[in-house]
Amino acid sequence: MQKFKLNHTVISFLPIVVFIPITYQLINDFHLGGLELFIDFVKSAVTPKVNKEIINISLTRLNETIIISFISWIISIIFGTIFGILTSDIFYKLIRIPIFVKYLLKFILNIIRSIHELVWCLILIQIFGINIWIGILAICFPFIAINAKVISEQLEMISVETIESITSLNGDNLSSLVTLVWSPTINIIKNFGLYRLECSIRSTAILGFFGIGGIGTSIFLSFQALNFNEMWTYLYFISFLILFSKQILQQFKLKRLNLNFSILIIFVSLIITFFSFCFLIYLLVNNYYPSNFLFSKTLFLNFFNLPENFLKSIFDTIILSVFASAIAISIPPILLLISQNKYFIITLRLIAFIFRVIPPTIIILVLLVFNQPSLSLASITLGFYNAGITFKLLNDNLSEIDRNNFIAFKSIGISNRSSWLIGLFIKQSKSYLSYCAYRSDIIIRETTIVSIVGSLGLGWQLKESLSSFAWNEVFIIVLSYSSIAIIGELINDKIKSKLI
Repeated sequence: MQKFKLNHTVISFLPIVVFIPITYQLINDFHLGGLELFIDFVKSAVTPKVNKEIINISLTRLNETIIISFISWIISIIFGTIFGILTSDIFYKLIRIPIFVKYLLKFILNIIRSIHELVWCLILIQIFGINIWIGILAICFPFIAINAKVISEQLEMISVETIESITSLNGDNLSSLVTLVWSPTINIIKNFGLYRLECSIRSTAILGFFGIGGIGTSIFLSFQALNFNEMWTYLYFISFLILFSKQILQQFKLKRLNLNFSILIIFVSLIITFFSFCFLIYLLVNNYYPSNFLFSKTLFLNFFNLPENFLKSIFDTIILSVFASAIAISIPPILLLISQNKYFIITLRLIAFIFRVIPPTIIILVLLVFNQPSLSLASITLGFYNAGITFKLLNDNLSEIDRNNFIAFKSIGISNRSSWLIGLFIKQSKSYLSYCAYRSDIIIRETTIVSIVGSLGLGWQLKESLSSFAWNEVFIIVLSYSSIAIIGELINDKIKSKLI
């Protein structure tokens, strides 16, 4: 059994080998042409621009960010809950609806979930034009599907005995369904759902780079003008927003819901659901531009006219996903293995937070001052961005487990590193790899972000096809993206099932 656990530990470190080809390419493409620019970028972090005008702009942009992220988060929670219940087995055991509805909904949600919010955003902008509501819809689509999947999976864990005990009371089936799913659904929302708000804020910042508004737009405009002092001010504001939202939601998470508040939640959810449907109809009727969307003519007539270098773009996207996932998996345990010094850990936590806050589009643009656009550069960018997230998870989990073994190993003369490895990390390696498998699903979808800026992969092809309104190419690229994400998710599900 100890050997099996050790294998998980080895697997956690093994992906570091991807740095061999990555480092080789980065060294070959490295130049010092942007050294002065990079120094200015770093120095500006400690000298952000602070005056009345920039604060007013920041607050206005922050307000837009809050509106986009909060509304999209609320809508995705509500509809994610609805679709999560509709795709769970317990619903069809109590409500007389043909089972094929479940599989149809799951199929549709799988496709929606496999497409990143940035892809949705770019497509919706081409169809409807730039609008703050486009950002909300773009975030809602995949987030609804992600929330539905998590809720559905958790509801499957309700035991058959519990279902039978409720139905044996001969009550109304709908009432029985609500009774069974209410408590576990609320717990899921309080644990996983609240975390999704931080994801929504980060997604809003990224979409802002493409014109939907919010503080991401100001960050990008400041970077384009090389006004780094101003850009860092915006980054500090969004950092504050993430930290503040986490503190507020943490307090909400600890509170118990009474009956009156539960009724209020249901009432507000019904209102938001109704107005969401009304708004969607309004958007389709009043803001649809058919001249920008010649779908029927171009899609079927030119379906087999593939974009140039299409197969290479698919290959680059797959390799980018693998390399970025390997970096995100291996970097956190390696850094924690180097030293357990308190100040070193604090420094790592700060660096990890910076990588979580700075949008990957900014990271890759900064790195481009030293390097040519390449697969390695995109992999480093996406890998370190996600390593900030995996580091936080691993460090938090390690701080919560019993440290008696670690202390015992140290007391008998075993080195700090070996004590940490054997006494702490081995216990967490399996659950850490399980989370990393889930994170890899997200990384596959996030390749869009860096590939659009880094001039490679399907993301760049998508941008080129959208700019020329080649909808047949857009359809093929999105279908390919979706297929890669779904296949990757199936592989990662197999990995997670082995780790349970």
